[in-house]
Amino acid sequence: MIRLPLLVVILALGLPARSQTNRELLQERLISPTVYDLLEERGAVTPEQRIKAIQQACLTGVLGGDDCYSERDRRRF
Repeated sequence: MIRLPLLVVILALGLPARSQTNRELLQERLISPTVYDLLEERGAVTPEQRIKAIQQACLTGVLGGDDCYSERDRRRF
C-alpha cells in the first residue's frame, strides 16, 4: 500500500475549498517550509501538481517525517 502524505489527503478532499497559492498554504501552516520550497522548485501550483510532487518526494525520501503520511497519522482518522 502506498503511503500518502497528510497534505495529499487534505488536498484530495478539496480542503480548503478555494484555490490557494503555495505561499498562502505556508502562511496558514497547512504546509511546512520544506514542502513550500519543494513545490516552488517543481512549479507545482495546482492541487494535482502538488499531490504528485509530494508523493514523489515522499516515495524517494526527499521528504520525510511530518511531511509524509505515517501509521501514526492513520490512527487519527
